Amino acid sequence: MQACYITRYGNADVVRVGELPAPEPGPGELLFRMQAASVNPVDFKTRMGMLRALQSYRMPAILGNDAAGIVTALGPGVAGFRVGDRVAARLDKARMGAFAEFVVAQPQHLALIPDGVDFGPAAAVALAGLTAWQCLSEVLKVGAGERVLIHAGGGGVGHLAIQLARGLGAHVTTTASSASHDWLRGLGADVCVDYRHADFTQECAPFDAVLDALGGDTLLRSIAHTRRGGRVVSIGDMPTPEVAAEFGKPWLAPVFWLLARKPRAAARAQGVAYRYWFMREDGTQLAMLLEKLARGELQLRIEREFPLAQAPEALQLIEAGRVRGKLVIRPQA
Repeated sequence: MQACYITRYGNADVVRVGELPAPEPGPGELLFRMQAASVNPVDFKTRMGMLRALQSYRMPAILGNDAAGIVTALGPGVAGFRVGDRVAARLDKARMGAFAEFVVAQPQHLALIPDGVDFGPAAAVALAGLTAWQCLSEVLKVGAGERVLIHAGGGGVGHLAIQLARGLGAHVTTTASSASHDWLRGLGADVCVDYRHADFTQECAPFDAVLDALGGDTLLRSIAHTRRGGRVVSIGDMPTPEVAAEFGKPWLAPVFWLLARKPRAAARAQGVAYRYWFMREDGTQLAMLLEKLARGELQLRIEREFPLAQAPEALQLIEAGRVRGKLVIRPQA
């Protein structure tokens, strides 16, 4: 089968597209033919080896974390799915493998795609949508009337988070380039701040909750303008100590304690709850997001589609950080 993979960690030139053996589903697994996969920042970070302390991979490693397709085979013990089903998944992060013609997945990570939802949006909503939903509902516990700041509103996570936060009844402020403001207001953003020419701390602060996708100084300034008792979550800075335990590697907690010391200290001084979030696979939550797509309650922007042969180009584009919405890979676009 054709696949996009790496044989070692490194820069963009380590990415290959070529023939690899097709996988077979083991017990408790199923196989589907990929019809669409989406590209996420975690894909180039994986390629670079930035996450290998938390999760390393046996080479060759097929890249890609979320995909949608048609079930072609069931392993022993699989129930609830049939050959021919249209499914989407945020794949097991210990395995990946979305950028390939055939993909192995576990049923608990899968959801059936509702009628009327194309494979592209179904794949693209998985990782980004789950990240946004878990940050807002589980970590920040956003409630009606709260002032929420969402950084990088034009990104894959950001544009979904704006809609989900509005659905929870929040007042939403977002940072994005001015070219995205009309689009993001249409998705439900109450206030859009051009991060290049304006100061988000002057708009609607103090905030009750912040979803940070940028890290660094932006994260520290966000914490400083969150009310005492507020909540901040980052998907763009260094992991906090609790992430080590969640990955089953408690010995990394002291390392993360040091790496995340600045935002943790700032949050403590401000009286703000803070942590880093690494989303988890969840087929039930994914099914909910797919139903929102089907009902028109959630809009997903796909900026561009690539054939599998051009997956390396898509990875470079997402690494450059200038994508509005999502990039999708098709077996043949």
